Amino acid sequence: MIYSRTIIAFIFCVLLLGGCSSNPRSTELNSNLNASSISDPFEALNRVTFSFNSIFDKTIVRPTALVYRGVVPGFVRNRITYSLDNLSMPVTAVNNLLQGELSKAGIASSRFIINSTIGILGIFDPASSFGLVVENEDFGQTLAVWGVPSGPYFVLPFLGPSSPRDFTGLLSTSLLDPMYQIGSNNNQNAFRSYRMGVGVVDFRSQNIEIFDDLQNNSLDYYAAVRSFYNQSRESQSSNNLETGSDLEDDIFDEFEDLELDDSYVAVSYTHLTLPTTPYV
Repeated sequence: MIYSRTIIAFIFCVLLLGGCSSNPRSTELNSNLNASSISDPFEALNRVTFSFNSIFDKTIVRPTALVYRGVVPGFVRNRITYSLDNLSMPVTAVNNLLQGELSKAGIASSRFIINSTIGILGIFDPASSFGLVVENEDFGQTLAVWGVPSGPYFVLPFLGPSSPRDFTGLLSTSLLDPMYQIGSNNNQNAFRSYRMGVGVVDFRSQNIEIFDDLQNNSLDYYAAVRSFYNQSRESQSSNNLETGSDLEDDIFDEFEDLELDDSYVAVSYTHLTLPTTPYV
C-alpha cells in the first residue's frame, strides 16, 4: 500500500471533517457556504461515506487525539509537529520545481537542510528565524498549475474529500517524495507508518476545537465541509494564499474567540489535501 504526505492529509481531512450529513443547529456557520457552483454528482453516496468516516473519527481518532493532548507535554508536541513539517519539505521543493517556482523550491530545500542539521532532525525550526518560510505543496496543486481541471467532488472511505485531480496528485506525490526512497523496504514501511500514525494524531489534536465548532454551528455539516474543501484547494492552487478566498476568512472568523493553551502550535489545515495539510 502506498502512503504519502498527501494521503495522510486526505485522511486528516476526513477524520477532522467527517460527520453527519445534516446537523439542524440553530446557528448557521456562514451564509457564504454556497454549493451551487460545486460539481457533486455523487452526493447521495458521498453523504453515506461522510457519515461512515465520522464514526471512525468519533470512536477512534478524536479520543486518541484528546489523550495525546492531555498526556504529552506541549513542548514535546510542538517538537513532533516541527519534525513532521520538516519531513514535508522535500516533496514541497519537488512540486515547486515542477510549478516553475525556483525561489520557493530553494527555500523549501534550505529549510530542510537547516532544520535537519541545526534544528536537530527538524524538532526545532531555526530556518524560520532566518526568514525561510514556504507553504507546503503537493502534486494536486501542481496539476492545477498545469491547467488540469479539478473534476467532480467525491468522498473516499478513510481518505476523505477529494476530486479526480487531487486523487491523481495524491498517488503521484508518493512517487515524488524522496523521503520514501531512503533505506530498505522494511525501513521505508516503518517510516511511513510513523508518519501516518503520529501525523494523524498530531494534526487532529491541534484542531479539535476548530472542527467541533464547525460541526456544531453548521446547518449542513456535509455542505460546509464540501464548500470549505473546494474553496481552500482552489486558494492553494492559485499560488496566492495571501489573497485566498473570502470563505476561508469568514470561517476562521468563527474561531477567533477559541481559547487555546500557550503550547498550541497553529497549523494551516487548508492543504488538507487538506492536507494539508499536511505533514505526513
